[in-house]
Amino acid sequence: MPTLEGHFDDLLELLGKTLLPEEMGRTLDAVKGEWKQFDPATRRFKIELNDTNRPDLWSVEGIARQLRGGRPLPGRPYDFLEKAGIRREKDGDPDIRIDPSTASVRPFLGGFTARGGRLGEEGLVQLIGTQERLSELFGRKRADVAIGVYPLGRIAFPLSYRTADPALTRFVPLGGEREMTLREIVESHPKGQAYGSLVSSHAAWPVLSDSRGTILSFPPVINARSSGEVTGEDDSLFVEATGFDPGRLLLVLNILAANLTDRGYVVEPLMTGGRPPLVAPASPGILVHVPSGLPARILGAPNDPADFVETLLEFGYSQIAQKDKNGEEGWEVLSPFTRDDLLGAVDVVEDYLVAKGYDSFAPVLPREFTRGRPAPRQKIETRLRQALLAMGYQELLSNILTGEPLVSERLGRPGDNLVRIDNPASLQYAVVRPTLLSGLLSAEARSSRASYPHRLFEVGEAMALGEGLAPTGRPVRDLWLLSALLSHPQASVSELQGVLEMVFERMDRTLSIRSADRPPFLPGRCGVYVNAGGKGVATVGEIHPETLDRWGIRMPTVCFEVDLEVLLAS
Repeated sequence: MPTLEGHFDDLLELLGKTLLPEEMGRTLDAVKGEWKQFDPATRRFKIELNDTNRPDLWSVEGIARQLRGGRPLPGRPYDFLEKAGIRREKDGDPDIRIDPSTASVRPFLGGFTARGGRLGEEGLVQLIGTQERLSELFGRKRADVAIGVYPLGRIAFPLSYRTADPALTRFVPLGGEREMTLREIVESHPKGQAYGSLVSSHAAWPVLSDSRGTILSFPPVINARSSGEVTGEDDSLFVEATGFDPGRLLLVLNILAANLTDRGYVVEPLMTGGRPPLVAPASPGILVHVPSGLPARILGAPNDPADFVETLLEFGYSQIAQKDKNGEEGWEVLSPFTRDDLLGAVDVVEDYLVAKGYDSFAPVLPREFTRGRPAPRQKIETRLRQALLAMGYQELLSNILTGEPLVSERLGRPGDNLVRIDNPASLQYAVVRPTLLSGLLSAEARSSRASYPHRLFEVGEAMALGEGLAPTGRPVRDLWLLSALLSHPQASVSELQGVLEMVFERMDRTLSIRSADRPPFLPGRCGVYVNAGGKGVATVGEIHPETLDRWGIRMPTVCFEVDLEVLLAS
C-alpha cells in the first residue's frame, strides 16, 4: 500500500483549516488512510493508504483535496478544464507536434504549463514523490506512463516529439557531465539500465525537443541536463507524460495539474498534434447511472435521496442529475476529473458510505446465531489423513496447475482429456492436473537421498474433461482424489493393497478387485477396485519400469489412486 510522508504544517496549509494531529486518525477515514506516525519535534508524519484504486490520493495534495470535498482552495480555481475546452475549440497549430514514427514505440504525449506559483522545498519533495509513485505504481515502472517535469524558462515552443537514431543522437543526460548517445545512455547510465528495455527493442527511439532543436528528454528514460533540474524556487513549469493509453495520460496530468494549482500555480492546457489531437489536462467525463433504489438495497435500510445527492456533492462529485435509464429512475453521476476508478453504480454508493462515515449508520444485530463447523467433505478428508498418518505416511501438497508432459508423456497417458489454460504465463502451469500421481512421483524423484522406505500420500482436487463425449464442447469434471505412494527395495502391490483396503474399511466400504492394464502401472501388476455397479473406484499397481526411468526413480514403486466421489456414492 502507498505510504506518504510530509510536513504537518504543509498539509494544514493545503487543507485550508486547522486540525490537531490527534484528530487525523478519524479524519483520514474519508480517504481510507491510517495516521501511522507523527514526530512532534519535526512535525513530520506518515500516512498509509489502504486503497490502491485511487492514484489521485497518492500525494499530500490529493489527500488534502479529498478532505476539502474536491473543492479548490480560495483563489485557486481548477479552471484548466474550461481552458482545455476553449483550446480545443480554437484548434490552430499544436503546441507539441507528434511525428508518426512514434506510433510503434510510444505513441502518446500530453502536457501542460504551470506558472505563477512556488513549490518551496516541501512542495518540491512532494512533487518528486508523486511523480515517482504515479510512474512506478500506476505507470507500471514507466511501461504504461512516464512523467517529465521541467523548468519552463529554458523551453521554446512548439515542441517536437519524434524518433531518432540511437547511435547518432546525443545529449548530456540530467546529472551527467558529457554528451552520450541514446544507446550509451541505455548501456551505461543508471536510468538507462533501469528503463532502457522499454524502447531498446525498436530501431529508433523517442526524443522530445523544442523549437530550437534542443533535446529536452529521452522518454521514458531520462531528461536532458540542458532543460534543467526543477528547484523549489521555480515559478514556471512544463509537465508532460508519455505512454500508450491517452486516458491514463489524461488522468495523470489531471492529478498533477490539480496538485500544482493547490500550490498556487496557474495551469494552461497544451494541445498535442495527432489524430485526434490531445488537449491536456481535460476531464475524462466518466458518467455512471445509479438506480434510485440501489443505495437502500446496499444499506439494507431506507435512505433520503436528497441526502444521497448532497453527500456526494460534498465528497467531490461535480455533477449529479436526475435521469431515467431503460425505464428505471435514478441519477446520472459525473466522476471527479482526477478519478477513473468508478466501474459501476456500486462504486458511487460506496463513496456515499465513506462520505457519511460507516459509524453513522445504526448497527443491526444478526437475526440468527450460527456456529461454524467443518464441511462434510472436510470431515472425510480429516479421517483419511488421520488414517494414513497413523500408518506412517507423509502428506504432500502439490500444485493443482502443472505442465502437460508431467501428466501425459511421463505417465504414459494420452493428453486428450486435459483441461488446458488459455494463454498460460508459463508452460509449467499450462494444464489442470487430472491425477495426483504426477505430484507424488515428482516428489519421489527428488527424494532419492532420503532413507527408505518412502511413504507419501495426497488428498485433493483434480480436473478432467468429461468422458465419452464429443471432442468439442465437452463439460469439465471435478475430481476428488486420494493417492498414495510406497517406494523401497522390496515394495510390492500386496503391501500397498493392504493399506488401501484399510482405507475402505475405515470408510465402511466393501469392494471387489479386478485385474487391469492402465498406465503408468505394469501390466499384470495392476488392479481396479469396483463397486457393486461395476464402476471403477480405485486403481492400485506397481509403476512400470519405463515410467520410473522417465522420472529418474531407481527404486521399485507402487501407488494407488481413489476417486472419493465414486467411493462415497457406492
